[in-house]
Amino acid sequence: MKRISEVCFSILFVGILFAVPLLILFHGSKIQALYYENRALSAVPEANAEDLLSGDYFSQWDSWLTDHVAGRERLLKLNTWLDYRLLDRPAVNGIVEGEGGILFPFQAYGTWDLDYLSEDAAAVCDSLAQLDQLVSSYGGRFYYVGLPLQNAFYYDRYPDYLENRYWHISAMTEAFAGAMEERGLAFLDMEPVLRAAQTDNQPLYAASDHHFNYYGAYLTYRSVMERITADLGRDLPVLTADDLTFQALENPFLGSRNRKLYGLWPGSEPLTIGVQREPVAFDRTDNGLSVTAQLFRLPATPTETVDYNVYMGGDVAETVLSTHRPELPDLLIFGDSFTNPLETLFYTGFDETRSLDLRYADLSLLDYVAEHHPDVVLCIRDDTSYLSTEGNGNIH
Repeated sequence: MKRISEVCFSILFVGILFAVPLLILFHGSKIQALYYENRALSAVPEANAEDLLSGDYFSQWDSWLTDHVAGRERLLKLNTWLDYRLLDRPAVNGIVEGEGGILFPFQAYGTWDLDYLSEDAAAVCDSLAQLDQLVSSYGGRFYYVGLPLQNAFYYDRYPDYLENRYWHISAMTEAFAGAMEERGLAFLDMEPVLRAAQTDNQPLYAASDHHFNYYGAYLTYRSVMERITADLGRDLPVLTADDLTFQALENPFLGSRNRKLYGLWPGSEPLTIGVQREPVAFDRTDNGLSVTAQLFRLPATPTETVDYNVYMGGDVAETVLSTHRPELPDLLIFGDSFTNPLETLFYTGFDETRSLDLRYADLSLLDYVAEHHPDVVLCIRDDTSYLSTEGNGNIH
């Protein structure tokens, strides 16, 4: 009897080994990216001697099988529901819920010496000084626009028993602002501006996403344009609130934090766009190719889910908006996804507006500026990225 049990167990084990890849082959995911996890699926591993000897080749197969297993998304969503809704765990998929239902990233506990920040800030600002010198050499102006990330803006709404890490973010901001001032660089810190304007009736940041909303974007745009027009001494076109219709989309908005919860957040908030009452016409190219002249990528029906990619269609390596008004100056914006809603506003005050996302653009920013000579250059980054030299922090 024992022998029969062992044989049956062996057959069952071998059957599972063959069944899993067969299920993946015939019923596994056919998509190329994991929407809720916001990443591409693992590629089929390629064998080479180094990976085989280190064992990494087999680990890659483990990742591939995990990504392509049949029903993976449904199983993960079910597990998230159990943790988030049924068991009410304080942190689920790296997300915690704070005061007012605001979703935050989980921050690990621990403190450390922050003396290194001044050295890092000096190195980053030395590079920015090179950019400023280049822009100034032909009469242009460079501004660094700093924005608080959502969890930094709402840091005081973290659960009391969890770490909000604001002590680290505020120290980075202080070190960066000091290094910018020492070099005479224009640092426009939007945190105090946005905080002063925030009200319970009109929040400026999303509750379920790491960005500001369109109202926060508009306030930032107005503040920066006031500084630019004052410095240039020119009466540039600036959109007032009366020039826009702030339209809340009917579509359900899936914020980046809620996405990690597979859309199970019980709260709701609309995604808002700003429709110009007298639109400023423009032509648009993306990565050198002519595309439809649109500012917002809207779904066909009001029931489809929308995300932050509504603004300008999401992150693009290079976008150029031309309004064919040569009497106006040219603008260059570079930065992460915070730039996307701002691009829908800034272009109205310039002849040509170029936008770069150096995470995707294979070029040197300094060479690009030397080629195009934009009159105004804006770097737009969040406060957690001030000291980063990756992506849009790599300007060489």
